[in-house]
Amino acid sequence: MTSKKDLFLLYFLLLTEIVILMNSKLVINSVIESSKIFILKIFPSLMPAMVIGLLLVKLNVHLIIPKFIKNLFKKLFNFDDAMSSIFIISMICGSPSSASFINEYLNNGKINEKTAENMLCCTHFINPLFVIAGVGLGVFNSAKIGIIMLLFMYLSNFIKAFLLRKNFVSIKLANNIKNKKISLIEMFKNVINISMLQLLTILGIVIFFNILISLIGEIFNINEPFRTMVNIILEMTSGIIKISTLNISLPIKMFFSYYSLTFGGICIWMQTISMITNKKIKYFKYFIFRLF
Repeated sequence: MTSKKDLFLLYFLLLTEIVILMNSKLVINSVIESSKIFILKIFPSLMPAMVIGLLLVKLNVHLIIPKFIKNLFKKLFNFDDAMSSIFIISMICGSPSSASFINEYLNNGKINEKTAENMLCCTHFINPLFVIAGVGLGVFNSAKIGIIMLLFMYLSNFIKAFLLRKNFVSIKLANNIKNKKISLIEMFKNVINISMLQLLTILGIVIFFNILISLIGEIFNINEPFRTMVNIILEMTSGIIKISTLNISLPIKMFFSYYSLTFGGICIWMQTISMITNKKIKYFKYFIFRLF
């Protein structure tokens, strides 16, 4: 027997389809614009970062991390080698790639699900290339502003990692467990396949949320400032682009752009969840940590 929850979802989906059909031109334009945003703004910075990051993880990047950094992270955040690797690569590659690295370590048994939940909270780094070039230069015509935002983002996650230090649990791996050896070519092909599938998922999520934003704006006829707020809540990239068009002072634009980056938007939240496969992860704490 179908539950009330399922019936509600069925009616909601039917209603959504009717609304889409009634606003087909708007939806088509939204799909086109979303695809442009993805191709021009998201894909160029995310794809190479995701591929290189996964290769670093698979090649045991912790082996080349200087010992003094490992010791410092152990003292400050209670990180072991695996956690230090996730944190450092996430700083370089950004979100939602960081969730993919966490998933890789989960699959290899190098971290447990509790640690994964807490690592998600303190590894929300937006790709540095996007922050400096996309936001700093693209929105404010200043790489310096982008660098300042990036440094504040690093500081924020360092503070969060310190606050969560008691929640990180190291796993002692059995000595007899051996990783399956594969050739570098096979590893590269595997990483490319994983990255492209994840990027297609991200594209689908970006399109869905931008359609939702367009429909909300059309149906409720909301003004530009409120529409920008809806953008920030739902989809980060288009939200920041909207912020750049508002008739407000530069410091306020910088504040809202920075908050949009740290908040991430529900779109990035869904992208992050999509990266963690077949694991019992509770995401409530991750959502709370996105608010500050």
